[in-house]
Amino acid sequence: AVVCITALTERECTPPRPRVHSRARGPTRRHRPGAITGGMDGPQQRLRAVASAQNGQFASAQALGVGLTFGVVRSLRDRGETIGMRRGVWRFRAAQGDPDMAVTAYLACWPHGVVSHASAAGHHGLQRVGAPLLPVITIPHGKTRRPKGVTVHHSRALAPCDVLTVGGVRYTSLARTVCDLSSGDDVWETLALLDDAVALGARPTWIQQRAVALAAGRDGVALLRAATRPDAAAEFRSWLERAAAHVYQVSGIPDPEWNVLVRDGAGVIGRVDALWPPWSVISEKEGLRFHTGPRQRRKDAQRFNRLADAGYAARRFGWEDVVSAPSDMAATVVRALRAAGADLDPARIPERIVLPGRPFA
Repeated sequence: AVVCITALTERECTPPRPRVHSRARGPTRRHRPGAITGGMDGPQQRLRAVASAQNGQFASAQALGVGLTFGVVRSLRDRGETIGMRRGVWRFRAAQGDPDMAVTAYLACWPHGVVSHASAAGHHGLQRVGAPLLPVITIPHGKTRRPKGVTVHHSRALAPCDVLTVGGVRYTSLARTVCDLSSGDDVWETLALLDDAVALGARPTWIQQRAVALAAGRDGVALLRAATRPDAAAEFRSWLERAAAHVYQVSGIPDPEWNVLVRDGAGVIGRVDALWPPWSVISEKEGLRFHTGPRQRRKDAQRFNRLADAGYAARRFGWEDVVSAPSDMAATVVRALRAAGADLDPARIPERIVLPGRPFA
């Protein structure tokens, strides 16, 4: 999902025709002070082009930059062509769609601001991150913009590679947005956010590079750095196995055999995470999505189908099932084992299970 850059209607984008002077009658009407005239290449048209790339909005400073005056900006308002969004920010009434408050905040800090954090997450399609109560803008250290109703962050490290320009609006890149939103106090939310970002197209190697550059003094970014190392997949899977073993133990589930090769009539199906041989029940855990590529995921799906054809009752769990709903995971395994004849008591499953430690500690 991307921010919808709203264009003005054709009628609104067309400047008024210049009045024709007749030698017999002279000008048909005296020009009013601040009236906007001129052809397609005039300042008014340039302003409309700027606004069309910014949700129909523009800053007063931008109007001055294209050659208009404050008097012209006020005349646009007086004629009802624009409405004031906040001090120094305007929007053409003919602009389509609803006003984007993040763009308004960006223009209130123009030209120094960058839409960032949760506001940038909405642009990138990170649906896990809710819309912020106030729009969030990051500006470089040394700048003093702090408009009311805007959450302003200052950064000493806002490299050009951390900024993405869409239309006329600047946003923090997907990798930088994930770094800004990461938190060492919420390991699972940070890892989930990282997983979502890679699913949306962010390259783990690029996130790794940015995390290395930004990790100093930031525990959440240090976690991203560790989770995107080349050896991170094995470390995370090892922790998942320890966490799952703990869940099975406290839930009264017999110890499974771990990392077992399973065969059918055609040969080796593959290695499964956990197997209860007396009941042919298998439990598989999926790690972070970006730790496996599309080819590996296709092979995993084929392997899962072969397990079912061979008579195994296989249950698959995402890593978020393990960390967010371990009791539900245990209940699913117990149901599969009971269906295969195991004598287990579901009442032994605790309502709340505390997992041992955390990965990438």
